[in-house]
Amino acid sequence: MIHAMPAVFQKLDLKTKIVAACVGLFVAAIWLLAHDVAEEVRDDVKAVVAAEQTALVEHITDSLEEESKLRINTLKDVASLISPEMMEDRERLGAKLAEFKHIGRLFNLGLSVVSRQGIGFVDFPALKGRAGSDFSGEDYFQAILAGEDVAIGRPRLGRFSNRPVVLLAVPIRGAANEAIGVLVGANSVSDSDFFTEIIPRQSRLDGEFHIVSLRDRLYVASTRKDRILQPLPPLGVNRMLDRYVEGYEGSGISINSEGVEVLSSSRRIESTGWAVIATLPTSIAFAPIRRLEFEIYQDAALASVIIAVLLWLFVRRQLRPLEHAAEMLNAMATGNRPLSPLPVEGGPEIRQVLDSFNKFHERIRAQKQSLRDNAEQLALAASVFDGTSEAIAITNADGLILSVNKPFCRLTGYELEELVGRNPNILKSGRHDSDFYAEMWRSITATGNWSGEVWNRRKNGEVYPERLTISTIYDAEGQVQRRVAIASDITEQKKAEEIIWHQANHDLLTGLPNRRRFLELLRQDLAHADSLPDMVVGVLLVDLDRFKEVNDTLGHAIGDQLLLEVARRIRSCLSEKDVIGHLGADEFIISMIDDLGTARLEAAIAAIRMVIAEPFRSGSDTIHLTASIGITAYPTDGGDIEELLRNVDQAVREAKNGGRDRSCCFTESMREAGQTRLQLANDLRAALSEGQFEVYYQPIIDMPSRTIVKAEALLRWRHPERGFVSPAIFIPIAEETGLISDIGNWVFRQAAATARRLCDRCRYVEGGICRKEEIAGPAAPCLFQIAVNKSPRQFFSGFSHLEWAEHLRELNISPQCISIEVTEGLLLGQHAEVMERLAKFRAAGMQIALDDFGTGYSAMSYLKRFDIDYIKIDQSFVRDMTIDSSDRAIAEAIIVMAHRLGMKVVAEGIETEEQYALLAAAGCDFGQGYLFARPMPADQFEALAGGNCPQTQ
Repeated sequence: MIHAMPAVFQKLDLKTKIVAACVGLFVAAIWLLAHDVAEEVRDDVKAVVAAEQTALVEHITDSLEEESKLRINTLKDVASLISPEMMEDRERLGAKLAEFKHIGRLFNLGLSVVSRQGIGFVDFPALKGRAGSDFSGEDYFQAILAGEDVAIGRPRLGRFSNRPVVLLAVPIRGAANEAIGVLVGANSVSDSDFFTEIIPRQSRLDGEFHIVSLRDRLYVASTRKDRILQPLPPLGVNRMLDRYVEGYEGSGISINSEGVEVLSSSRRIESTGWAVIATLPTSIAFAPIRRLEFEIYQDAALASVIIAVLLWLFVRRQLRPLEHAAEMLNAMATGNRPLSPLPVEGGPEIRQVLDSFNKFHERIRAQKQSLRDNAEQLALAASVFDGTSEAIAITNADGLILSVNKPFCRLTGYELEELVGRNPNILKSGRHDSDFYAEMWRSITATGNWSGEVWNRRKNGEVYPERLTISTIYDAEGQVQRRVAIASDITEQKKAEEIIWHQANHDLLTGLPNRRRFLELLRQDLAHADSLPDMVVGVLLVDLDRFKEVNDTLGHAIGDQLLLEVARRIRSCLSEKDVIGHLGADEFIISMIDDLGTARLEAAIAAIRMVIAEPFRSGSDTIHLTASIGITAYPTDGGDIEELLRNVDQAVREAKNGGRDRSCCFTESMREAGQTRLQLANDLRAALSEGQFEVYYQPIIDMPSRTIVKAEALLRWRHPERGFVSPAIFIPIAEETGLISDIGNWVFRQAAATARRLCDRCRYVEGGICRKEEIAGPAAPCLFQIAVNKSPRQFFSGFSHLEWAEHLRELNISPQCISIEVTEGLLLGQHAEVMERLAKFRAAGMQIALDDFGTGYSAMSYLKRFDIDYIKIDQSFVRDMTIDSSDRAIAEAIIVMAHRLGMKVVAEGIETEEQYALLAAAGCDFGQGYLFARPMPADQFEALAGGNCPQTQ
């Protein structure tokens, strides 16, 4: 029926069509206006009814609020009149309650007093069983004992009245304001009282009114008696009721538990924590709306009929001349009348149409001759059209193909007959969206031309790129007559561009995206995650541990094979939508979109570590690799790519510092630590020149005599804003930034200057020159020595040992006055530079001490290869040696071993006499710790050493 309507309309005469169209437009406008008016009236009536209901609920709520406060204040007043003595005298208390007979209007089930133990003591008027019953488990009793000033019990069926009741309770306080009992007022919500009287008295609308306990989710009172003490419908049944329970105050429309659409309003009773809810079916509330709508639509229908009649009469008169012209044209077409101009009559528009027809007839006759003249030119254009190598298609103004040349058929695979009369969109490949074509047509419409690259589809389904130029041919009046499209296949050009693009954006070895391409893909992942709810982008930086050593040892060819296999293994742990890139020789970076649970992300990390840990085989070689993985997430850890890259770099550095072969997630503390380290690194550069460093000295005593014979120089940084900064914090920063060399040299010179001042008191010094070798012989030890710690980084910084030895000679002090402390890790590396420079320190006369012995990878073999003078037992063994036999045994074993190898032993961290006694008994040579002295500034140390060391003896 619907499909037949256009055909029926086409058969109507013009007069009927115009009338029908105009009537349709007018009727549509009238009914649209009627609909808008009805909608506005409906909204206004709804607002008025809702406001009236809300005002009524607010009035009821205010009344109930006053009634509730009256009862609460009355209870408090009565409770204040009950003395502790009355709580001991049942008769006296009962008589006291009897004085408040008027309270029966407020509490229709009377009052009762409950002792602190929860036993009913006295009630008035008496209800059987209430006095003497145990109320200790009641919620209102427990709330009062917990410190509440007022408690409202859960509405329930009374234990003694067998009626729905609400209980109000206040504390009875003793002289010290402690709760010595509870005064309880009881109201039946089913009897005539303030719950049931106010609602009917205030009702001005139909519907239901309820008092609801939000905390207990049940009806306290209701105009429907069957609802009293009944639980509220479950969550999700009544949308507005759920909002009221959550604390919303206002109005709304929803479906109630009985399937009826209702208008409801709610307001809280603050003193009780309840809410008053009024409900009214919308079929009753909005009944006036339907009457108004009927009247509006009735008027619209009448207006439509009147307009239709008037339009019919008007159009019939206006179109009479056009009907006459149509009759003449029909006679000419059938041959009943010779071709001749039409009479020009009627209104201005109709006269213009008839005149235009007459002119058109004359032009057709003139153009016949012009067409014959142009035939030869068209034949010439046709030969050029098919002879060119480029594909050409010509369309009419409506975009339908009129003709194509042979190269166009070869390019697309279609024959001429298959293309003529069809739209060029049959060649669409689907690779361009609607915006692409919209922009193309905007250019063609505005300028008549467009040029660019397009992906089209051949008849056989093959997609190919082409360079396309579209031009427009206009007629004499400037209207579009033809459009000409010239296309050339650029498949080979595209292939070459793709190769160049791939090489510029991918790693040549692994074929994975390089840094630039990965960042583009990561940016796309971030935008995609922003468009999805509760999604994160995990960024993983996989750093192969010690890959450079493998590469240097086995060669770059094997290293390249390893990287290819690592890339393959990592790819196998990821899904197709995950992105993996290769940043450098030993770094791979991954982007993964996951939900907030990050289960897929965690599984991928575990899988990557597992597959990398599997042995790699190359010929006869078996290679084992591990990886340190840093993880950060968008948007939780960072809001842009630069921040994410900084975060993941910090996380992988943390993984490596934690021992490698592990994964580490970025945390806020890393960011704070990184910012602090950066600030400290900047401050550290100025600290030396601005004199912020100080050298403290911790004395080292000779164990048998307990005299000071040594000291360790310890660097302290007094930051102008942060105060003292721990060496554990700034020393690693100094090593990373390369400042440790300059700082270490400064510490050495400060220690040497202190040694020089102490030497002035030494009995071996004569005339400011140390003559120890002449007086005591070359083998005699220096009577006082300062130990200077030397960072491993200083051994690889280009520093020459000759600088220190030369400086000691300039100060005229023996090299034995200075000892160099190094750690185990420096020796375990067995670097040639380390071995050479330690040997030259020894040759220059300076002694070597091994610090923190036993805490690293202790290997006894290096003790034989290096000339070590002192071993320092780490304080971790000394601390617990009095309570841990293992630590004590280790300390004693180190002492015995060192002595047998010709070395002396310094014990660090001695804090008790018991520790001192055990170490002295074991033969330890020297001791250092808080038992003897804490680190101190140079002037304090020199004052202490001057009166407690061998130099002055």
